[in-house]
Amino acid sequence: MNQLLINDVIILTIWGCLLVACYTDLTRRIISNYIVCIIFILAILNFIFGAGQLNYKASGIFLICGLFMFYCRLVGAGDIKLITALLISIPPNDVWGFLVLITLLGLPIAIIAIIYKYIKKPKAGVTLPYGLAISGSYFLTSITLFKTVF
Repeated sequence: MNQLLINDVIILTIWGCLLVACYTDLTRRIISNYIVCIIFILAILNFIFGAGQLNYKASGIFLICGLFMFYCRLVGAGDIKLITALLISIPPNDVWGFLVLITLLGLPIAIIAIIYKYIKKPKAGVTLPYGLAISGSYFLTSITLFKTVF
């Protein structure tokens, strides 16, 4: 089997996992550890068998920074784990674009949450399904990673 085809199949499988993560984050505010592990394993397999790269530097740096943000209660642990698992498969030149896209795609989610909080005034508070922004950013960034499909 062709390495480029393996690359494309793995990226499409990661996309499928991200759709599941979006659904669970939207409905239950949970990003499953199983999904994150599958994505991480797929990224490693793409490096071994496909045409993928391992960007362990960006992934490691973000994990350390992300743990600090989690302990400061700024972000959820699932979001940090998902971004870390995805960053390992993103080429170094695309890392900043990926992170900026997360921010830009997260803005409408944050605005909707603020409006919801103002209108409904829930007692429990409002949490953001940021897995949607993370997944959307990976969808847009990873389009350039396809080798044979596009």
